[in-house]
Amino acid sequence: MTGLERTLTRRMVFLLPTREGGVFAAIAFVLLLSAINYGNGLAYAASFLLVSMAAVSAVGAQRNLLGLSCREAEPRADFAGRPVAFRLLLAAPRETACRDITVQIVGGERVTLDLGPGEHRLVELPKMAPRRGWVAPPVVRISSLYPFGLLRVFSGRLSLKRPAIAYPRPAPYAGLPAGVLPRTAADAEARIAGGSGDFADLAAYRTGENPHHIHWKAAAAGRGLLVKRFAGQSDLEIWITPRGGGGLEERLSRACRQVIEAERGGYRYGLRLGGDQLPPRQGLAHYEHCLRALALYAEHG
Repeated sequence: MTGLERTLTRRMVFLLPTREGGVFAAIAFVLLLSAINYGNGLAYAASFLLVSMAAVSAVGAQRNLLGLSCREAEPRADFAGRPVAFRLLLAAPRETACRDITVQIVGGERVTLDLGPGEHRLVELPKMAPRRGWVAPPVVRISSLYPFGLLRVFSGRLSLKRPAIAYPRPAPYAGLPAGVLPRTAADAEARIAGGSGDFADLAAYRTGENPHHIHWKAAAAGRGLLVKRFAGQSDLEIWITPRGGGGLEERLSRACRQVIEAERGGYRYGLRLGGDQLPPRQGLAHYEHCLRALALYAEHG
């Protein structure tokens, strides 16, 4: 999906006085009235100085945002109950800097930063994801109080286009499925014999592990149940399916935890969802693909 791309122009930038700016204007007005009433040259000079400062502030504030370009980047996914992040790539004009820039989700979180001439910066705007699935893209606004804080300069509303995705909330614990099977009969014989390669390290026991791999000496020493990992561990395959007791969300949470543990354990794992399946693989792309499938799964009765 094509994201937002926008460069701020004069027609997109607006000015409003801040509370401090209102006090400043009131002081300038009182000074001007005093100068007119008493014919005091010093009061005239002070009032004109304040007015000129306000004019310089207006010009500087508008120029601070003019030419700033923003391009929407791919949102960062996360688990339900945690904030996903909508991302904007901001770029200052090549000739000028952009100081004290605030990027804010309307009614939500904000980020403030400075950009040097021609500098690019990726900004992440968090938004809470209460449940799994798509998170609607927000409306954002860019603003600044630079240079004196007398005026607030801000852009029109910028509607982001790319929704983020929230994965199911992972269960606190879910053992890996029983029947962790290697891909070939030769691998199965090697596992029964005690391993599928050279010894690598020890890891915490998970449900479904081959009992031949349990390090009984460590258990006797009070270190808990540990299993021996071998260099061929990545040849093992696991099929994950959201089955068992509980409602759909509870089952998806357990499957989500199993995906996390399978990736950490170095297994090749696949996912079965209804009539669809993702074949066993490894790596970040497959991990995200599985979590995404769980996030968007809808059970049909």
